[in-house]
Amino acid sequence: MSMTGLYLPVTIVNHAAIDIAVPPDRVWRLILEHFVDAQRWRELGYCIEPLDDPAAVFGSYRMWLEQDDKVVDNRVCHITEIDDSARRLSLFADYLSQPGGAQVYVTYQAQEIAGATRYTMDCHTRAGIDASAKLDKASVATAIAAIKSHSDTHLAGFLARIKTRLEGTE
Repeated sequence: MSMTGLYLPVTIVNHAAIDIAVPPDRVWRLILEHFVDAQRWRELGYCIEPLDDPAAVFGSYRMWLEQDDKVVDNRVCHITEIDDSARRLSLFADYLSQPGGAQVYVTYQAQEIAGATRYTMDCHTRAGIDASAKLDKASVATAIAAIKSHSDTHLAGFLARIKTRLEGTE
């Protein structure tokens, strides 16, 4: 079974967390700015187009990044949960320009801990891996492990930059 072309759909799960010495409401405001207002993506040079999708009751937008007049990243994002009391936001992103396709469900949360905030991210990614060669369970497991490792590194770096930014301006 393939998503598109010769791709095998697989699921990758990532969990990341970091403790930040600021109040949880400060982290929560940043989560909302980054992902509801799409500030994070604008800072990285993405174009943002709000979408009028009645099924996306918390909001949705299309985002794309151009390099040399060519779209190199094209996504549609739907906010699927905003829980102010739990300081939790969830979203779904459909990566339209990824070979083999990719969909990511991610939950961001600012949890109060003793004198600080634990910023957590839980991600479930459904992506297509190249299936043009014969795949067995071992080679699929190796591919999943490589994607997971790359994503873990990316998420840890993102959270470390947030920690530096928030703690450095408190």
